[in-house]
Amino acid sequence: MKIFSDKINYGILALFELGKNYHKSHIQIKEISKEQNIPKSYLEQLLVLLKKSELVESIRGAQGGYKLKRPPNQIQIIDIIEALESPLLMVDYSKNSEVLQIYWKKKEIEFKSLFNTTIEELINEENILKKRIFYDI
Repeated sequence: MKIFSDKINYGILALFELGKNYHKSHIQIKEISKEQNIPKSYLEQLLVLLKKSELVESIRGAQGGYKLKRPPNQIQIIDIIEALESPLLMVDYSKNSEVLQIYWKKKEIEFKSLFNTTIEELINEENILKKRIFYDI
């Protein structure tokens, strides 16, 4: 069973690319698409959703494009997941007994904590990996 869709994966890739370019100007869709191998038409749809969720901002025109609205260290993977899908809920436990409500709420919190990694942490991991590969050659 696949838990997350390609939409989530592409959304993370897009924000990862924007995070790597955070200190530059806005990045055009075609650049993000090329660098992260995301279909351009699909990326356009994702960026609209991410803009509505206040994770990215955009500027129109030849020099326009997209940019993270917050620094990469302030955007977690869970933010992207919930922006593109909806808030993660394990089950609808509202009609369960109190003990099962407590159980499911606890599991939901634990599950969401798996995705507290920030975009900046992913960028740092890539930089470490690139250094390691460079030294191995």
